[in-house]
Amino acid sequence: MVRALLALLLASSYALGFQSPPRVLSLDPALDSEIDARTQTRLVVEFDRPMSTAGYSLCGGGPSFPKLAGQPRWESPTRLVAAVQLEPDTEYSLGLNCASARNLRSDDGTSLAPLQWSFATQPAELRPESEQRARNGAALAKLTEALDAHYSYRDLRVKDWAAHRRHSEPAILAARTDRGCAQELARFLAPAADPHLWLVRDERVLPTFQRNVDPLFRRGFIDAAFRIEQAGPRAIAGRSTDAIGYLLVETWANGLDLAPIHAALERLRDVKALVIDARTNSGGNEELAREIAAWFVVGEVPYARHRVRTGPGADGFAPTVERRLRGNDAPRRIDVALAVLTGPFAMSSNESFVLMLRQARDCTLVGQPTAGSSGNPQPFELGNGVVARIPSWQFLDAQGQLLEGRGVAPEVLVPCTPEDLKSSDPILSKALEVLRARRDVR
Repeated sequence: MVRALLALLLASSYALGFQSPPRVLSLDPALDSEIDARTQTRLVVEFDRPMSTAGYSLCGGGPSFPKLAGQPRWESPTRLVAAVQLEPDTEYSLGLNCASARNLRSDDGTSLAPLQWSFATQPAELRPESEQRARNGAALAKLTEALDAHYSYRDLRVKDWAAHRRHSEPAILAARTDRGCAQELARFLAPAADPHLWLVRDERVLPTFQRNVDPLFRRGFIDAAFRIEQAGPRAIAGRSTDAIGYLLVETWANGLDLAPIHAALERLRDVKALVIDARTNSGGNEELAREIAAWFVVGEVPYARHRVRTGPGADGFAPTVERRLRGNDAPRRIDVALAVLTGPFAMSSNESFVLMLRQARDCTLVGQPTAGSSGNPQPFELGNGVVARIPSWQFLDAQGQLLEGRGVAPEVLVPCTPEDLKSSDPILSKALEVLRARRDVR
């Protein structure tokens, strides 16, 4: 899993436009591992190519930064070693390069994409091995039971959980602490590739899957096309010289202040058409999204469906529930042509927002498919201080098509890569082209 995660993190650096960056081949201790402070006396990083040995950047500070015993040194052009003095029962984190320091670079001068390296040490006093093994086994049994009975996407990406459990069980049972067990359980869940499936221990989230997706958005092209103003701290709005409006809400997280967004929409009620940019929002509270989408929908319309898993087996689902939205009455409504910009970063409640907007009388989705990820995760206690948050529903579009792993497809598909965004925003350009082709916008 560590190599796969490192590869995913570094692949994202290619997507963001770096030229042939170096790669980390291995870390010792491994990423997110739990080790013995008494025997782990050094940190080792192996790179895939010769690096510049003139410097390095190990970023961080405070109690979570490992105490160095002397200066790190290059044992070879591909191997950086740092002697350390680690304390027991401590969680450590350091950065290999960071925004302010990029001295880890290949010998041709190309910097390593910043990578956060975390690990933990075991307590000085451990439970008896047999007792800890029993705790680990009980937690695995409870997790397996919850997955079998309640995980709505149990069979979507992992086809044989029993075989996968047999493969993972030795490492889970061998964990010497509850924290180590939690880390192994997170690795066990990783093949589900589900950002809505995670663990919580000591109020800290242990993700089982990390998305590294370019939103296909660059702010500079927005500023060039529209006169932009803030609509509160998490949204922007504006208009073009030919009276096309623009709105972007970057999150539906709890605590989002909708008042300045409503005020911005009031100021946009006279535009000829409107671009709604959904590319940078990865979800949150769907009720907040409903309040904004209601500006653009007439009457009450169905926009999606869901069904909750209530027991094991293919038939273990409650009846499908239709999800409906009631639009605002005039004058608190904008009834113009919409172009909604979509891309692979948009997911969860923001995909609901896109589906709501698709019910407007005149709406065109422009861009690339959304992520296809929604789950309504519910908590399940594992008995060792760990809580599993497990997706409980399957999210469907208004026609009953499962969206998980598929996403919402745009009506106008626009080829776009991070490389394209160095010179233009093809998705925004196509949306403006679609709107400006209309007689009522010219």
